[in-house]
Amino acid sequence: VARLCERLGLPGHRPAAVDSARNKHATRAALKAANLPTPKNYLIKTTAEVAEAGERVGFPAVLKPASGAASLGVKKVLNASELVETYEEIVAELKTLVVTSGALVKGDPTSNAGVDASNVIDLSVIMEQYLDGPEVDVDVVMSGGEYQYAAVADNGPTMEPYFNETWAVCPSLLPKDHQRQLKELAIASVKALGFTSGVFHVECK
Repeated sequence: VARLCERLGLPGHRPAAVDSARNKHATRAALKAANLPTPKNYLIKTTAEVAEAGERVGFPAVLKPASGAASLGVKKVLNASELVETYEEIVAELKTLVVTSGALVKGDPTSNAGVDASNVIDLSVIMEQYLDGPEVDVDVVMSGGEYQYAAVADNGPTMEPYFNETWAVCPSLLPKDHQRQLKELAIASVKALGFTSGVFHVECK
């Protein structure tokens, strides 16, 4: 959509900003370049790179697809002995994903619905430093390069080693000062990716 808007001269997001936002490795790089906090990470493209990823990132860590949503293919690893097995498990799961109606979902082997996800998005795996602590969502509305609205929602604990959300509370119960800092981080992150207008959902720990 961003490229179509650019080609037609219509208002829309810059394609480069969208590309960075939809790829977790590119997102981490953009935040680091803007001197914003981001976990150590390593993009794993083949099994041969798994051991080096473990050495660079350390443990505990999280493996996840570079492009994805809904916590599909996301799992915590505690040590090097789990790393290869978990990587292979995630790669096998990613091969079952399809894109249907714009959403990334697990494919149904009895149906031809959807497009093989590997033909649409990058299914490389990113290994990143595990961050402990409560997770929050920050929803931001931007216009003209500045935020117009931002709100924090608390997320319930996930059932590790997976990361599916269990519940959410909005407005947040965190102290106002903590919420202010989270909003500032979320807004700065959106700007670091190159966005100036739109509605954004930022997840933080």
